[in-house]
Amino acid sequence: MCLRRFLALCSTLVVCVPALAGAQDTRKIGITMGYPASVGIVWHATDSVAIRPAITFSQTSNEGTAGDFSSFGLDLGALFYVKKYDDVRTYITPRFTYTHSSSSVPSTVLPSGDLTSNMTGGVGAFGAQFAPSPRFSVYGEVGIGFSHRTSEITVFGASLKGTTWGTVAGVGIVFYP
Repeated sequence: MCLRRFLALCSTLVVCVPALAGAQDTRKIGITMGYPASVGIVWHATDSVAIRPAITFSQTSNEGTAGDFSSFGLDLGALFYVKKYDDVRTYITPRFTYTHSSSSVPSTVLPSGDLTSNMTGGVGAFGAQFAPSPRFSVYGEVGIGFSHRTSEITVFGASLKGTTWGTVAGVGIVFYP
């Protein structure tokens, strides 16, 4: 008797669950985790445009002569979807990046002091997003980026400026709760 009930329940689930899943709306907001290390959200404003803000952070504490280091960054990108192939969507994304870093130098190495750095930049990338299910997708992108850095060293009262440009790449996952 229990086996019949179990088989009836399984049959009902097999028939009803795909019908329910097909009736659900596409998800508008997802949680992203990417590499290089970042955590954020993606908001699908329309079928062809999404906004993807993310944050990065790190904290390093060293004993002895190395000093401490901390970093916090923001990344704001817009995804413009170009084409859809079954469960794969391609997109282009311009992104703005900002990172603030600070480090303290102990007096055992040099005269003690702090180093602060602010970096702003931009990225232009091409990406593809694969959605094997309505609640999960993976993405990868490659492009070109640049950044401008300004650093202040309090030990010497110096200011350093520099510009960097080159290729960028990233991968990540999106979970739609």
